[in-house]
Amino acid sequence: MFGLETVIVFLAAIVCGTISGIMPGVGGMAVMLMAYPFLIEIQPHNILIFYVAMVSIDQFFGGITAIVFGVPGSSSAVPSAMEGHTLFKNGKSSEAIMFSAIGSWFTSLFGVLLIIAMIPLLFMVYKVWNSTVQMAIFGFTSIAIIWISKNKLLVSVGLFIFGNLLGKVGYDTYTNDSFMTFDTPLLYPGLPVMPVVTTMFVIPLLIGSLRKGATVFEFPGVTLEGYIESFRKIKKYLSTLVRAGLLGSIGGFVPGMSYGMSSILAYTVEKWIQIRKGSYRQGKGDMPSLIASEGANNAGTFTQLVPLLFLGIPITVSEALIYNILDTRGYPVTIEWFQSTFIMIIVFFLISATIGLFAAGRYVNLMRVLNNLKIKWVYLGVVLFLFGAIYYVGNQTLAGFEHLTITAMLLPIGLLLYRMDTMPLIYGFILHDKLFEIAIRVWIMYT
Repeated sequence: MFGLETVIVFLAAIVCGTISGIMPGVGGMAVMLMAYPFLIEIQPHNILIFYVAMVSIDQFFGGITAIVFGVPGSSSAVPSAMEGHTLFKNGKSSEAIMFSAIGSWFTSLFGVLLIIAMIPLLFMVYKVWNSTVQMAIFGFTSIAIIWISKNKLLVSVGLFIFGNLLGKVGYDTYTNDSFMTFDTPLLYPGLPVMPVVTTMFVIPLLIGSLRKGATVFEFPGVTLEGYIESFRKIKKYLSTLVRAGLLGSIGGFVPGMSYGMSSILAYTVEKWIQIRKGSYRQGKGDMPSLIASEGANNAGTFTQLVPLLFLGIPITVSEALIYNILDTRGYPVTIEWFQSTFIMIIVFFLISATIGLFAAGRYVNLMRVLNNLKIKWVYLGVVLFLFGAIYYVGNQTLAGFEHLTITAMLLPIGLLLYRMDTMPLIYGFILHDKLFEIAIRVWIMYT
């Protein structure tokens, strides 16, 4: 089962997670799209290894970016940007980076142990699993993703509907008719995933980050002495870590909430506790609040995998992309799949978390070679790479230029949406077929 391909995939995931963490505002989705041509060629279990390793490393290093730049690459990093960047400006960058890394490792382990303890409960859920329950959970997840979006409610609903409409473009096998093709043969196969996600999600994200974020890379140094001292002092934040691990794990498991919302929840709870104790450092950067936020991130990173692996329900946009790859290649997510991959996922997740822990300090020091490099040129490189990846993926079916043409057609719409949170759109687009399939089954059952 494991071989050279697994090793290469794991190392690639570490690199990709580091890249997504280092670039403010880019995030894991853009990097996953850059790796898309690679992912569609590898074995299904290696796809999961890539994903868990990448998101683990991304969470470790994404927090560092938020601390250094004050730019949250995602909603989960907002507290880190607030408290961590304040600590950075007050000369406590080393402590902030190391405490967040050490705390993240402990809460990663906490999330793994919690899910292991919950396995009997998961099998009880599976016993009552049917189309009606699937429809209810998918419906709840969709509503939650719409609700937590940064847009106004009606805007998010509209984006979700628009995403579903984009998913329906092409020849409809259920109605034996074409939908929104405008008699254009180019659109008969439907809209490919990469052009849609690139134009509707990644490019708006990059534009938004560039308009309000840092302009150059600027990394501090981390000393070995500071690293060791942080290990010695972390025990005084034990209660913070337990709270963060619990809230992050639960939040990651709940559809629509994910680790982004649980990070903010853990931060809010910890900030309230520190204020009640009279120890909150207003305007100076509060270390317990930072640790709580980063710890909840990493705990939820693992637990959010369970709905995907066990129930076949992706609860984040990144998971929806992984689900799409597996489904396209004919690997349905089943209980047998969960049983055969669960231990493997745990092992590679913990290895990744350990690498993140011990590499955090070295990572920051190595990244100092990028100091003063303009971020806009890095973003331009990402976009050009994605266009090349779109052509490569399309060319696998001799449709490289067709995919680029579709990308060019969609790009103006994506540029118009750069002020909006397009997560509901992407979720609706990627999971349209699954949502429609379940809805049809439920309709037939009850009519």
